[in-house]
Amino acid sequence: MLLNELINDENKINKNLYSSGPYWSYKNSRAIIEIKKKGLNDFRGLTAGIGTSFADNLVLDIRNEFNIKGRIIGKFFSLPLIRKIFEGQLKITNDHIHSFLKYQSLIYEKSENVMNLLNNYKFENTTKFGCIQKFDYLDKSYSCHYLNMADRIDKLSSSFNFKNIKSFFEIGGGFGANIHFLITNFPNIKKILYLDTVPNIYVGTEYLRDIYKEKVKDYVELKKLDKICFSQNDDLEILCIPPWLVEKVDVKIDHFHNAASFVEMPKDVIKNYLKFIRKFDTKEISLISYEKFDNKTTFDPKELNNFFDNKLHVSWKNSLIENFGKKSIYLVSQ
Repeated sequence: MLLNELINDENKINKNLYSSGPYWSYKNSRAIIEIKKKGLNDFRGLTAGIGTSFADNLVLDIRNEFNIKGRIIGKFFSLPLIRKIFEGQLKITNDHIHSFLKYQSLIYEKSENVMNLLNNYKFENTTKFGCIQKFDYLDKSYSCHYLNMADRIDKLSSSFNFKNIKSFFEIGGGFGANIHFLITNFPNIKKILYLDTVPNIYVGTEYLRDIYKEKVKDYVELKKLDKICFSQNDDLEILCIPPWLVEKVDVKIDHFHNAASFVEMPKDVIKNYLKFIRKFDTKEISLISYEKFDNKTTFDPKELNNFFDNKLHVSWKNSLIENFGKKSIYLVSQ
């Protein structure tokens, strides 16, 4: 019911203000098909392309990723001889992926940066929903994705004291891993506003609900309200909303965060979100983006500061595993 209501109501929104943009439009439509076909049980594994670009799954069979044009080409793969050859290739690809996962695990186990994070932060239940990108250390499995989330927060901690934050607003929260990590390590963060596009917000809502149960308020519940506010208490509260519902929100925010997705949005959409970030009297802002960009679907992350009258402090930082990933740009309020 939640997913269907999100899909139906999304068709009625102002596309100029709340569009997911060209980067996400096809990915979102494919993810919806995959969710309806396979559910969420293994969305972090090898068998579903649901989380492509916002989760930590890997795609084994590219036939699941074809668009309409691709499905016409895909009929070619259904020919008996071609299918036999392709499925033989899938076995080779599967072996390659598991070799990659084995060596990635070894790299994480040997990393001094990773060990520091394991010593300084708590990681609880990080491998649910079929997580395949993980490693074992001292008889416990850890999600590589969560370690990267922890590394981002650790780097931001040089600019912000997360122990002083009570309310947190994240746009583009993926499947909720960052929010889960923050709540685990900073129990002072009690009030969370989590916004993402459809169906990402559906995946994130169900992921967080699996952990926090009734503490998660979903779209079906929140859309009925005239005004969406945090409760006036110290109980944990996670409000999960699609983009257009932000118009009903009336809260005060200590910290706003976005990682990667601002550069994937139309610029008018970002300007509209910033209107609400100001409305919420947001005290702190942190933005993170990747180094490379595609002119057709994203824009140069160096342009992010153009949206702010009071410029954010800019720095470039290495990935958790140096030489294993690209640098990221960090923009923080001063």
